[in-house]
Amino acid sequence: MRLRPVSLRLALRFAPASLALVLAGCTATAPRSNTQEPRRRAILVSFDSANERRLLDTLPADAIPNFRALFAEGACAASARPAFPSVTAPGHAALWTGAYGDVSGVAANEQPRLPRARHTLLETVSGYSADALGAEPIWITAARAGRAVVGHHVTQAPGVPGFPPETSADSAASALRRADAAAVLARPEARVVNGYNRSLAPDIAVTERTAPARPARGWAGLDALPAGSLPPLETAWAAGPDSVFALLTGRGAYTRVHAGFARDVARTVAADVAEAERAPLLDASGAARPLARHFSPPLEHAVEGGRVFLRIRVFELAADASRFLLFAPELAVVEGNRPGVAADYDAYVRGWTGNGASGFIGRAFGPALANGGDGTAERRYLETAELATAGSLRGTEWAWRTQAPGLLLDYFALGDEIDHALYGLVVPESPRYEAALAVKAQAVRAVVWGLADAKLGLLRRLAAESPGTLLVVSGDHGMRATWREFRPNAALAAAGLLAADSTGRIVLARTEALSPNGYWISVNGTDRRGGLVPPARRADVLARAEAALRAARGPDGAPVVTRVWRMDDPANEETLGAGGPAGGDLYYELAPGYFWTRNAASPVALDAPRAGAGHGYPAGAADMQTILCAAGAAFSPRRIDPVRTVDAAPTVADWLGIPAPADAVGRSLLGALR
Repeated sequence: MRLRPVSLRLALRFAPASLALVLAGCTATAPRSNTQEPRRRAILVSFDSANERRLLDTLPADAIPNFRALFAEGACAASARPAFPSVTAPGHAALWTGAYGDVSGVAANEQPRLPRARHTLLETVSGYSADALGAEPIWITAARAGRAVVGHHVTQAPGVPGFPPETSADSAASALRRADAAAVLARPEARVVNGYNRSLAPDIAVTERTAPARPARGWAGLDALPAGSLPPLETAWAAGPDSVFALLTGRGAYTRVHAGFARDVARTVAADVAEAERAPLLDASGAARPLARHFSPPLEHAVEGGRVFLRIRVFELAADASRFLLFAPELAVVEGNRPGVAADYDAYVRGWTGNGASGFIGRAFGPALANGGDGTAERRYLETAELATAGSLRGTEWAWRTQAPGLLLDYFALGDEIDHALYGLVVPESPRYEAALAVKAQAVRAVVWGLADAKLGLLRRLAAESPGTLLVVSGDHGMRATWREFRPNAALAAAGLLAADSTGRIVLARTEALSPNGYWISVNGTDRRGGLVPPARRADVLARAEAALRAARGPDGAPVVTRVWRMDDPANEETLGAGGPAGGDLYYELAPGYFWTRNAASPVALDAPRAGAGHGYPAGAADMQTILCAAGAAFSPRRIDPVRTVDAAPTVADWLGIPAPADAVGRSLLGALR
């Protein structure tokens, strides 16, 4: 499939294109010549949902110059097979540990909790958490070997891996591994931060409808407002256990908002109203504007166990304050593996957000393009994507320049975010495809992937400044357009294998098989708490579950499930992480256009209300493949055969001269790449 790339000029209508970032200095520079063997360092970065063909075929060349240069000038695999199911948590666990979910224990973003004897199939744990991890990540391997390492918002971090036992309450082996990992994470060589685990408050949009303005009362510092200011008005909103107080001010018209955690002007930050950004990053003179320039400065606020940074953006503010739209990004608490690591990071970065506010498109930001919007909602979102990018770039600079690690592990999320939102609109095979809408959606995609390209440009430049550096660029999965929904639990219910109450909740006491997360089918065996199926009946239940999936038909009468994999089948081909202690018993592939949910209510399959995009499908599917490229002074342009994402960590370890992670099943690709 090849889509017509949108022009950069159209992309500039929505937000600054990455070309401006490139011209502003984010492209790589040539490595310096050095007759001595330089100190070996490495960077392993994951761009969420990166797939080479999707990037090259659907984005303009000048939006992603660094990706194109990497594919042309780096040593790249034809493709890299991710974990199965191809979702973010197991995909990244594979990158960091060199092992898929059947070894690492990270089988999905949300998965049944271990050990089985103590937990039912309906008790789940986040695959992003360190508690779920049953394999050693490379940041522990490197620190144990005495190499300074920084993990920059990596999954399953910054805590001690749980090494959960499969069947018993605990084991001496698990306890020993946890103790060893804790000791290594306490070493000064290890510096790991993660801002995705804990949030004081989510993104919020505040309007005159949700929090009406009223005359300000009890504020200190009002005498500091300019002479002739209108009577100040106030509004407020909850931020976890705290409140944010906002003061609306102006002379002749309300134009400015102050916000803080106390009614004190001196303890607030301020932003002026401005329409959604339209200007490119470079003006006519070549001067670059800052990313997310209409957001307020950050306001630091101490919370238990860390700190958050408040920013506000005033998208609308009527002259009489009768209408307003204020946006405050998520108040994320960045955690560190040791006391002081997160504080050091926060002091440098001054506020990090992991994602843009794509969920507000079509809601608080205004109508989406797909619903007849004029692009305002998308432009507002793009400013939040700029803010997330700015924090990510600062964090990378902190990690590489101030910590001087031998190994940097990095992550960038926005490509996945925007393609979940818009990729489903640009695929001509979709029955929801509209050519005019696709062009507009492509323009927004080009900008966000351009921000990802700026991140790659920074990493290429940092690597080039240190000639002994190996830069490995990979990802966790691909992306697929969807327009229909499949409900595997409804199929099991129709076959008499699952029971649900009137609210749709699964009744475990009358259920022999279920899909705990949509990705697979699990037998409710007696090895689990509350299980019904003894070992002698497992094969029969699996056969009935497989028949139920194969019998599923879509609105067009065609089969929904096109292939199945049973983990008890000795002839089963390699499925790259399926099964294992936390995984399932039966996996499947779906016909084009389908995504899945855990909904147990009928019908089994239906047309979705809107076009979408997702992943989680079999690792061997071309659209689920990701990338794996190596760049550095020791690597010349070449292509090698397809590889696996579990090969990334052993390759980096080989370059650094340290052991591969203890549980890795992947192999080093250095010989092939060089």
